[in-house]
Amino acid sequence: MDNNYPASQTENEKANIEGNLNELVFKYLKYWNWFLFSVLLFLGISYVYINSQIPQYKIETDILIKDDKNSLGDEKDLLKQLDLNSSNKIIDNEVEILKSNTLMEKVVSSLQLQNNYYMYNHITKKILYDSTMYKVELLKSNENSYIKEWDVTLLNNHQAIFNSKKVPVNLPFESEAGLVLITANDKSSAVGHKIFVEFSTIKRVAQHYINNLNIEPASKDATVLLITMEDGVVQRGKNILNKLIDEYNNAAIDDKNKTTSNQLIFIQGRLDSLAGELNNVEKNVANYKSSHKITDLSDESKIFLQSVSDNDAQLTKLDLEQNNINNLENYLNDASDSQVNLPSMLGIDDPTLLGLVQQLAESKIKKESLLRTIPETNPIIASIDDQIKGLKQSLIETIKNVKKGLKTTREQLLSQSKKFEATTRNVPSTEKGLLDVMREQQIKDTLFTYLLQKREETLLQLASTVSDSRIIDKAKSDEAEIKPVRKLIYMMFFLLGLVVPAVIIYVKDILNFKVMKRTDIERYTNTPILAEIAHSKDISPLITIDRPRSIISEQIRALRTSLQFISPEQEHKVLLFTSNISGEGKSFISLNLGASLASTGKKTIILELDLRKPKLHSVLEINTDVGLSNYLIGKAGISDIIKPISQQENYSIITSGVIPPNPAELLLNGKLEVLINQLKKDFDFILLDAPPVGLVTDAQILAKWADATLFIIRHNYSLKGQLVQLEAFYKKRSFKNLNIVFNSVSRDKGVGYGYGYGYGYGYGHGYGYYEEDQSKKKSFFKTSKKKD
Repeated sequence: MDNNYPASQTENEKANIEGNLNELVFKYLKYWNWFLFSVLLFLGISYVYINSQIPQYKIETDILIKDDKNSLGDEKDLLKQLDLNSSNKIIDNEVEILKSNTLMEKVVSSLQLQNNYYMYNHITKKILYDSTMYKVELLKSNENSYIKEWDVTLLNNHQAIFNSKKVPVNLPFESEAGLVLITANDKSSAVGHKIFVEFSTIKRVAQHYINNLNIEPASKDATVLLITMEDGVVQRGKNILNKLIDEYNNAAIDDKNKTTSNQLIFIQGRLDSLAGELNNVEKNVANYKSSHKITDLSDESKIFLQSVSDNDAQLTKLDLEQNNINNLENYLNDASDSQVNLPSMLGIDDPTLLGLVQQLAESKIKKESLLRTIPETNPIIASIDDQIKGLKQSLIETIKNVKKGLKTTREQLLSQSKKFEATTRNVPSTEKGLLDVMREQQIKDTLFTYLLQKREETLLQLASTVSDSRIIDKAKSDEAEIKPVRKLIYMMFFLLGLVVPAVIIYVKDILNFKVMKRTDIERYTNTPILAEIAHSKDISPLITIDRPRSIISEQIRALRTSLQFISPEQEHKVLLFTSNISGEGKSFISLNLGASLASTGKKTIILELDLRKPKLHSVLEINTDVGLSNYLIGKAGISDIIKPISQQENYSIITSGVIPPNPAELLLNGKLEVLINQLKKDFDFILLDAPPVGLVTDAQILAKWADATLFIIRHNYSLKGQLVQLEAFYKKRSFKNLNIVFNSVSRDKGVGYGYGYGYGYGYGHGYGYYEEDQSKKKSFFKTSKKKD
């Protein structure tokens, strides 16, 4: 026995788990129609939702950020030491530049994306791009311009309907949206079609696309950037990305060309002024030759003039170089550092000086570029500032050395010039005058030619400047929508269709304060459940007699069998029937259990002890003029109040009699105990149909004479909170052998879960085991016959 016990316990646990699982399944399965309706409803909602969304497509492009070998010093510069610029380009900063408002606003403005056009087809919304055939512009906005979509219908090339009002085409007009202009062409194919236009600002649209832009490096150490975005129109997305790259490259080229452009402006200014001076000098030469009738200089004078001109050209170039060096020195000594563009380096040939100036220019351009995306307090900006400061100090020292060299060269050239002037005195006076004016012409012409050459070199440098990035692939898309994800949405709404009714059922179950199933009773009280009685629509008070093969009759017989386990030592059993409130079925259970006991040959009597609201005599149609109350007040004897129940042999009843004003006091006057003791001699079973214990104390008074008490709980009627009081009775042993009968359990509600219907017989309802199956079929045919 001991060895088998654990296995038996395990089997019980498995049975409990299976029972709980079945209970859970049937709890929700009985509401299958709710789930079906909910799933269909949510699938319908998902269909509407999907078709009301604008499909989104993924557009992508990629660019290579080139490695600038000559950027910002050697390998030991501060940025490399900090490992902030592994490839001389800070990828994160390039990402921020690409996502800057400045670039995107240029893109939006260039592609004219500030207005969106839509067309509706029932619930479907379609974006119109490059296909509207006419344009709607907001010339002047007001407070209503951006709050909604405005409907537009083109009637012809001269009239349209805007916001339900006729307006002219190709002419500005005032509307609720502000000052609007509709522009149409002669080939417009959108005549008669209503479209909707949504006005917005360039700044707002730019921010929308920035938020929709995703830029990531291809790998951790790569300088390739993958740029992706989602858009409702593939071609528009491609145009945006391609234009964004163009604007990014143009901005990078503009940054590079700032110093060169500044030098070009300087050269062009000098050329403009020299052109006038050269023109005047040439006129002077012509006038001098004409007035003195001189055609040309002698060969000796030409050679001398050429030598003087070469010396003067070198002096002029030296003056230009000194002037630019002085400007650079003033720029470096400017404490405010307010200037961004460096002075022109035209004429300066010193490679060390030019290299330092180039590094300083690149450092300042880099700083200006970084300040677009990061604050000035960033450590990167501080490191560049330190580098700029160091470059300036190096430049100042280099300038001192260069100026010394220029001073020496100038002194040599001036000495040579004085020698030429001494030689000029020996030239004839007429030819000397011509020599002077031609010398001046030669100086201006040489300088003009030099500046023209430098301008062409600078223009060539500007034209040859390229961006530090290269497009690997133009914007592309596989044109398969990525949003909405139809399968995922349908699945989510399908699951939602299952979850919503399940939650409703769960909440409904939580908020239901009535006893719905066996586990509700077991959760609140440890009182044993002796039997479960099914719900029946049969109005027969003695169903065990009228329907002996019904489910309820079978369950009453099972209850009768279970009585032997309550108090087997008692020869005569007094059973007390009570409940918490009226209407829970204690009179029905007690009456039919008594009939079932009597049918086995046991002499049984039932006492109608609910002296306030008696029911048994009325359903049995028995006269109650003389009854228990008459006996308790001494107006009748025992033999006078015992009445047979004609429907069942061996079955008697003591009705309540006249309703007394003091039932509780009558029960305590001692005569009831005498009555019960006498009945024990004559009957095998005495059933006490007592009043509800939750309303009056009668049942507790009667408890001392009872061998066992059956407490009736009714499905979907008794309150869960009342079970707390039942548990208190059980713990205090207020009632002897207290047991529960779970009454009126509805099979349709799926709450019995196998505890009280089949009892293991293995017969289904369709096999006619129970009389109710046959009666239902008969009633159907009877009904059909009546209809016929």
